[in-house]
Amino acid sequence: MRRTMLALLVTVGLLVELAPAANATTVRWTTRVGRAAVDTASAPDGSIYVVSTDRRSITVAATLHKYDAQGNVRWSRHWLPSTHASTHAVGVAVASDGTVYMLGIARGQCEGEGWFVRAFAPGGDLRWKYVTPGWAACGLAEAASDIDVQGDLVVVSGTSFGCCSDMFHDGWVQSFSTSLQRRWRANVEPPAPTPHAWFDTATGVSIGGSGGIYASGWAATRGGITETTPTPGTPILQKLTSNGARVWSRRASVSMPTMFLPVSVAAGGNDVVIAAGIRGKGVGWGQRPTTGWVASYSTGGALHWQRAFGGGQETAAEPTGVTIGPNGLLWLIGTQRDATDHGTDVFVRTYAANGKPIDKLRIDAAKRLLTSGGIDHRGGGAIATGWLGDEFRTHGGRLWRLT
Repeated sequence: MRRTMLALLVTVGLLVELAPAANATTVRWTTRVGRAAVDTASAPDGSIYVVSTDRRSITVAATLHKYDAQGNVRWSRHWLPSTHASTHAVGVAVASDGTVYMLGIARGQCEGEGWFVRAFAPGGDLRWKYVTPGWAACGLAEAASDIDVQGDLVVVSGTSFGCCSDMFHDGWVQSFSTSLQRRWRANVEPPAPTPHAWFDTATGVSIGGSGGIYASGWAATRGGITETTPTPGTPILQKLTSNGARVWSRRASVSMPTMFLPVSVAAGGNDVVIAAGIRGKGVGWGQRPTTGWVASYSTGGALHWQRAFGGGQETAAEPTGVTIGPNGLLWLIGTQRDATDHGTDVFVRTYAANGKPIDKLRIDAAKRLLTSGGIDHRGGGAIATGWLGDEFRTHGGRLWRLT
């Protein structure tokens, strides 16, 4: 009876999920990928691409792997410009012609960092490359966070940040041609009347079917944030035109008391979905626990529905990726606490286009710590990534094929 009543509620409003699984989500196969598999994308020809960070020499290197539909590796490419530097994979996107774009962060041996994009042909040949000037001399402090490609447009989201104890954060979207020629850069900002001097981040970007660009992130709800003060804020969503002009910006009605957690975004059809961990600081034991949260907006910025789940001392949940599949089916991946071994597991949840919960799956690798990466739809199922360990320790990446 309670499930029936829940289905009849108006969907605009924050609802704690109660609906059980309808169609069981299962892991079809699993394969190992480097040390930490952070993101994945499905190609038009059925190939699967995964980006990971792997040990090379005395440091680590961002690596791109190509797999076939059965999970067999076809080739791998990594980039490490110097044994004194390190590169970390961040995201991956595939164009309609099969070109695959790897996004990563580049760090030297001093404060600051830059980022890069490298584009490969389906056979593994390097086609184009871009790296932020000045990163090796530590003349830059920017962290790229997500990448998408559609038509003749490549977009990257990221955040400029302050050095040392300076808590400055300013989110942006940078666009390129498909051959990685820089075009425009646009700031990601919360709606008025928030002062532009208040801090914000951009942690996700997605291009919709009509060409609109959607950026997600965090925005402060107060000024004067310092290293010793809290960082209260909310998730935000902004729409840009293909030329970088802002169309609208929205604040979510939930609290996000840290700027250091991701807000993911996916656009598909007439819907734009964002997901984040709210109300807390993370899923690690000893932290104020986060509640899992996902919300759907129209392409015009109207809130359709939002859902919350977990959030207790033993049920903390933090989404790290979202994708929209056929018929508006939404796939959500994240990390959640495991009270049985005082560790963490990966969760996958699915929702109908109207926000009705369909199913939920917990992936436990029989290790104490398992952390989620990204997710992409594939046919009627999905592909997803994660790794053994947490954000500080990585002991082996994973690629899961879900049906």
